[in-house]
Amino acid sequence: MARLLIRALHIILMAIIAHTVAAQDTVLTGYVLELNSGEPLPYVEIKNLNTGKLAESSADGKFTIPVKKNERLQFEYPGYRTDTLVVIEFDIKRVYMTPDGSAIQIDEVQIQAMTDSRLATEIERARKEGQVAETSQHRGGLRLSPSRWLGQEGRQARLRYRLLLAEQERRKIDARFTPEAVMAVTPLKGEELELYMTKYRPTVEFLAAADESDLRLYIMDTYAKFKELTPKQRAEIKIPKRDNP
Repeated sequence: MARLLIRALHIILMAIIAHTVAAQDTVLTGYVLELNSGEPLPYVEIKNLNTGKLAESSADGKFTIPVKKNERLQFEYPGYRTDTLVVIEFDIKRVYMTPDGSAIQIDEVQIQAMTDSRLATEIERARKEGQVAETSQHRGGLRLSPSRWLGQEGRQARLRYRLLLAEQERRKIDARFTPEAVMAVTPLKGEELELYMTKYRPTVEFLAAADESDLRLYIMDTYAKFKELTPKQRAEIKIPKRDNP
């Protein structure tokens, strides 16, 4: 009798543990990619439709979000069809998004054609629009408008702000990390020069704190690493294609 009671209690305990584990959130990891090119899509909004929890894909398309089995995730990005995913397993997901034919308000080519002063003006404008604040007639000052923040207008403004800011940072890097600066301390030319400058492009934060001697040392150190790359590793470097403004 005692054995039967112990066995019954064991079964009940295991059932409680299984139920508790099933009820807990699991962090799902995945990547959001563009269907046609296979390139990663940054700043995609991922929403758990069951809990309302939000996440956003990073520069390499990666995202993580708490989710339970059988919950639905929604993927939304301006200019692409909104997609949903039912989570039935927790292996790494690759979600491919399809363009819907609509255009965002500003594209990379337009940004590159801007003067530096116009770019700075557009960054400030997009920053303010991305905050999506409006004047309160009753209490004065500004208040956040949740409906506009979560709406298409707010998302487009924030995406535009990120694109503009990325172009401003690119220009800051290009102003100092030039082919002439690299060729002054290395024998690199032609395609090898492009591969090196793509692979070892410094961050804007590093350049903001670095003087010319720091930059030269950085180039020499990274050139030494570049020489050690195998042909396969060099072949995997993707040189960005840019249209001339």
